[in-house]
Amino acid sequence: MAQELILYHGSIVKGLHCILANAKSHTDGRKVAYFTTDRVYALVCCRSREENFVTMGLKAGKPHYYERFPDQLKIMYDGREGFLYQPAANAGLINTNGHTWESHVDVPVILYEHILNIYPEILREEAAGNVVIHRYAEIDPAEQNMHANYLRDHIDDPLLAQYRDFIILHFSPLWDENTNAQACQ
Repeated sequence: MAQELILYHGSIVKGLHCILANAKSHTDGRKVAYFTTDRVYALVCCRSREENFVTMGLKAGKPHYYERFPDQLKIMYDGREGFLYQPAANAGLINTNGHTWESHVDVPVILYEHILNIYPEILREEAAGNVVIHRYAEIDPAEQNMHANYLRDHIDDPLLAQYRDFIILHFSPLWDENTNAQACQ
């Protein structure tokens, strides 16, 4: 008998009984509820919407987390509480891309794990070899500059509106001297 996959949904919200299909699907643009087989990815999803800054992706099947400002991982997750939920049943969930599963309908869930501090939990995953973390100081300065200035140049983009303050707080010190004056207002 095949063992059912463990799927996770990471959140900072305590007491969820259902994951709503209110996120936009990366495959067809419809509204979906997201889950992942990757516990580390679920952990980094434990953040507020105002900090919706995910810098993680797969490389050769393994998650890689890239810090785009100094101490990003620690700033975003140290001292933060998180909750990993599991669907009550996996039926109806569709594997759309690698570790990603989605449902076009709301999904009843049960609490799988309560994490009191997400940061050391992510570091344990790193020590176990489940994620590669690229610290800010280890990344080519030209690449870091490119990312920071891209955010500077697109700070008024409607897609960034929800976490504009977060971007200004953490990236404005990294912007080139010719910083757009409007971005700091």
